Amino acid sequence: MFTDREKIIINSLVEEYISTGEPVSSEKLLSKSKLKCSTATIRKDLNNLESVGLLEATHTSSGRIPTVEGYRYYIDHSLSRKPLSLEEQTAIKNLINSDTNKNNIISSTTELISEISDFAAVIGSLDIDKKIFLKLEVHKLSSTRALAVVLMDNNHIDNKIIDISSFKLSKLNTCVKYLNENFAGIELRNIPQILSNSLESIRGEIDTALKVLNNFMYLDVDDFLIRGQRKLVDSKEFYNIEKVKNLVELFEKKQTLKEILTNCLSNESIQIYIGKESGSDLLADCSVISAPYKKNNETVGVLGVIGPKRMNYQRIVEIVDFTAKIFSKM
Repeated sequence: MFTDREKIIINSLVEEYISTGEPVSSEKLLSKSKLKCSTATIRKDLNNLESVGLLEATHTSSGRIPTVEGYRYYIDHSLSRKPLSLEEQTAIKNLINSDTNKNNIISSTTELISEISDFAAVIGSLDIDKKIFLKLEVHKLSSTRALAVVLMDNNHIDNKIIDISSFKLSKLNTCVKYLNENFAGIELRNIPQILSNSLESIRGEIDTALKVLNNFMYLDVDDFLIRGQRKLVDSKEFYNIEKVKNLVELFEKKQTLKEILTNCLSNESIQIYIGKESGSDLLADCSVISAPYKKNNETVGVLGVIGPKRMNYQRIVEIVDFTAKIFSKM
């Protein structure tokens, strides 16, 4: 438990560091926080906050900077949003509600989010049109991989390479036969729920079927549109070649972003990953703020901003949340 003074100090320090990018000294904190104490008292509190991992000292000055835990404490306990300007709100609304097709709207909105956040922006959208399941085919490629092909109405065909290392071939064949005999004509996204309510006597086959169908239910790497990568690379936080290499790999392969943003699809609210919280070394120097958006009360996509840990969370959270809510009203 922190004292009231320590809470003021950590919040003031995070906001000052976000604003300036410079380590924050006890003198600066005394001036910014207007606390009625001495700089020596503040230095003692800074040492306490550093000892519990919220701050760290730099080698170039006597100032402190927040750690991932420091940012997290600030976000969880003190973050207040900064409303977007009326002009920014109007620009987002007009763009999303324009008469252009869905793909153009997503592309233009990604660019707009990047522009007003000044960082990289990403949007992943599920195909919101109804997909009526007709038939599943699975063609074994090796002992661990197979080509799964789903035929749908309107001559639509979707195929994925799936991992079958955990499947028994007999159960896989049974699951294909079961799906084709019982679910032709059913909307694809409704099948998992129907399967989950089915009889325990075929639980193994149902689990196999769910694993196969999940490959067609969620976003692929190529479903994510990213804009503004250069804005992030140009940030002064990415000052050495190793950090830049991580960003290049992050944006080229997209797999790490896919895994993080796909997690957001199952949540109702904004998700914030700070540095190592993402679980990926590629994002060790970044924060990701994301939010799902809906259509007819069903989650159909996710959008977010990728920036340095030292970002204006008050503003970026509002940008992401506001845009997701407008998308959900389309």
